Amino acid sequence: MNNGTFVVMLGLLLKPLLWWASTVLPQERWQIFAAIPTRRAAADGCWHGTNMTYYGLLLASGTIGGVVVFFFLLATIGVPMAGTLALSATVLFGATPAAKLCARLVERKRNTLTVAGAAISGLIVMPLAVALYNGLAPRLSMAPAVLLPVMAALAVGYLLGEGIGRLACISFGCCYGRPVAELGPWGQRVFSRIATTFEGRTKKISYASGLDNVKVVPIQAITSYCSVSVGLIAMYFYLEGYYTGSFLLAALFALGWRIVSEQLRADYRGNGRFTVYQQMALLGMGYCLLLAIGAGEAVEIKANLAAGFAALWQPGVIFFFQAVWLALFLYTGLSKVTGATLAFHVRQEQL
Repeated sequence: MNNGTFVVMLGLLLKPLLWWASTVLPQERWQIFAAIPTRRAAADGCWHGTNMTYYGLLLASGTIGGVVVFFFLLATIGVPMAGTLALSATVLFGATPAAKLCARLVERKRNTLTVAGAAISGLIVMPLAVALYNGLAPRLSMAPAVLLPVMAALAVGYLLGEGIGRLACISFGCCYGRPVAELGPWGQRVFSRIATTFEGRTKKISYASGLDNVKVVPIQAITSYCSVSVGLIAMYFYLEGYYTGSFLLAALFALGWRIVSEQLRADYRGNGRFTVYQQMALLGMGYCLLLAIGAGEAVEIKANLAAGFAALWQPGVIFFFQAVWLALFLYTGLSKVTGATLAFHVRQEQL
């Protein structure tokens, strides 16, 4: 299988999934998939419960999808499994708390996350992680990692993970777009045919802005589709050995789209017309350009798809992915902003 065929097949797998998800996830039934009874509520036999959300399931799946892509791409250029696992764990467990802390500082809310914070922290942490790894690699008899291909793999993995993980926002009704009725004539013509309508009082768009059952710009779906499309192109560049182009395409699009897309969003993202998240993205774009210039030396490494597949199909690697997915789901999927009241009874017809 050549690189082009692999990327096209991956696109044919992901694009229908994104289309289906963007059409069904705004429905009320696609927010909570289970509730766990935790304590008895009153003498009437009801229980308080903790909700398990599709938001956590999709966000964990998107994140682990990005990690798998990162691992796969590094394996294609010969970075050993132990090194990739160390780099993945360092960035992942650094970026996830940063996403929550950044959102809390900007939006003044405890139970929220921001992808922008995770992206910027990942870009900053990864060069440090690579330097640490390269310092230890000779002692462990492992080959050193080259910074630019690692950064390119990180950017591509992030962009594809963002495309899948953004579906979580559709399920929860967060990161929502502006009402179509508030746009100008041109905007209404463009978005009226593809607008999204969210259902359910427990969706964030409802309790935060009262926009349930209102046509809004489908910014989450657009972000998801564009992120996957550009991510696949950047992946092809990577596999063909164009690491600088792959890194800049994926990183600059991800950060640039953050600046543009916020103009079409209606949720609160901090004060000011040019938000803190947009400022972070703009600074991040400058940082990426400087990083590419500073590491601009030619990298003569050829990607090998077979090596990437072989590296993924190992028990230790699969267990790592499963453990990370479970940890992320427990961290993001047990709802703190919704509750449940459960009642149990015996079916008389079964006695």
